[in-house]
Amino acid sequence: MNSLGMSIGATQLVATDGNSDGVPVVRSSILTLHEDRLSEVGIPTEPGLALTGFVDRVGDPVGIVGADGSVHSADWAAAEAVRVMIADAAVVADFDTPPVLAAAVPAHWGAHSLAALRAAIDRVPALAPGGKPMKLVSDAHAALVSMGDRIPDRGVIVVCDFGGTGTSITLADTASNFDRIGDTVRHRDFSGQRIDQELLAQVLADLNQDPDGTASLGALTRLRDRCRAAKEHLSTDIATVVPVELPGATADVRLTRSELEDRIREPLAALISRVQETLEHNNIPPAGVSAVLTIGGGSGIPLITQQLSERLRCPIIAAPRPQLAAAFGAAILAGRPDETPSPEATMMRPVPTGEDTTKSPASAPMDTVESGLAWSEADTSPELEEFQDYSTPATAARPEVTFNPAPADYRDTDRMRWFQRPALWFLVATVFSAAVFTALFIAWQDRDDAPSPSMRPSTTTTAPSSPHP
Repeated sequence: MNSLGMSIGATQLVATDGNSDGVPVVRSSILTLHEDRLSEVGIPTEPGLALTGFVDRVGDPVGIVGADGSVHSADWAAAEAVRVMIADAAVVADFDTPPVLAAAVPAHWGAHSLAALRAAIDRVPALAPGGKPMKLVSDAHAALVSMGDRIPDRGVIVVCDFGGTGTSITLADTASNFDRIGDTVRHRDFSGQRIDQELLAQVLADLNQDPDGTASLGALTRLRDRCRAAKEHLSTDIATVVPVELPGATADVRLTRSELEDRIREPLAALISRVQETLEHNNIPPAGVSAVLTIGGGSGIPLITQQLSERLRCPIIAAPRPQLAAAFGAAILAGRPDETPSPEATMMRPVPTGEDTTKSPASAPMDTVESGLAWSEADTSPELEEFQDYSTPATAARPEVTFNPAPADYRDTDRMRWFQRPALWFLVATVFSAAVFTALFIAWQDRDDAPSPSMRPSTTTTAPSSPHP
């Protein structure tokens, strides 16, 4: 049976088939809409209306406002991105028959976000090929499935997903088909984007440049992308060079792995403390943890594996291709019977027996091997170039089963016409007010300059004196 799986991440989308030697489709989480052609996902090939941040906004009743003033539901944007990714992956896989589909969603999502995406996907006929709706599974569960027999068959597994916007901590019971124990904890203080920002600050400091100075936003964005690439290379190299091109500053800045580790050591320690608090909150002793599975780009940083091993005292298992683990696991789960646990079914599991359930945690969470490079989240990531397929452009023909157009009312609002734009009317009102104020000011000045009657010089007429007789 043919199957396709994908993972939905805040900064990266991945789609692949169920074959271990398949070629995955990897894209940044950017949906670009075009007037005269189909939508595309990833860094756009042509200018269009780009929507970002929709993964973290799924379930939000407030729509995403585009650059042209149009408003779009994040649920719709996510479903449309899934549709495009599945269509592209189907072209790469070249299936003879419609595949079964599954998508791995963030493990930290709540029931509301899951229901919102489920409703949006169900409105897209292309995502139910052959009448079989796409399954939604937890990305932590999918990653565990993708590892096969490399996962121990006893105890509790801690899944640490190092993502671009945060790290998710999930506890899974190996004795119960990887059912989740408690809630997934989202730790936002350790993420790929934050580390990129730290390296950017260090590069600017080395050049005596102020990040709030006169450098253009575009130049800083390009430099941050280069800092991300440097971070990825430092996963395997001990040093790398960051080319800097800023207004008034052009140089090559050398960064070392030790400098990267100095930047992340403190936030990493806080993250591991959060893992320990999560275990204690769920009444799981250190001896009950059989292994830690690391996925996501951050699992490629050697210091992370070292610190986890030293403090948790258990084996650390790194997925061979950490960015692809959840998508590959979803493809495997797509072809399994429907008894496969869904995210809703694995949302909460009782604490394992043998522990004192009345124990109060010392500190409860406040909110909810072979490795690759670190946090390879962009389309142009060096690690992922070999996995990408750009031979089929977004405008090429796709299998009809995966490319049905969306209903006419699927987009929330049409784009505003020029006379409907609030900014335009605000500008008109501002110009009109300025003109009226200027006219009144000039009139007032003219009135002040005119002499008043009391200040006008008096004129006295003297009659000529007559001669004496």
